Amino acid sequence: MSTHTCHWPGCNRPVPPAKWGCRPHWYQLPLEIRMRISAAYVSGQEITKTPSRAYIEAAREAQDWIRAKQQGECA
Repeated sequence: MSTHTCHWPGCNRPVPPAKWGCRPHWYQLPLEIRMRISAAYVSGQEITKTPSRAYIEAAREAQDWIRAKQQGECA
């Protein structure tokens, strides 16, 4: 089974292809972002390297949220 690393900045934990990130970091994201990422994931996108626009937008939203949190802009 192939893996990739968690998408949380600085985290190098390996995760299964269908997962955005490791369990601790996944559950730090707000539920609404997690739901958007999950809903937009298409099985095999990590192989074809063609994630949907919705997935890219949801993943970008997660990164924006993380940056804001690290800068103390959100709780």
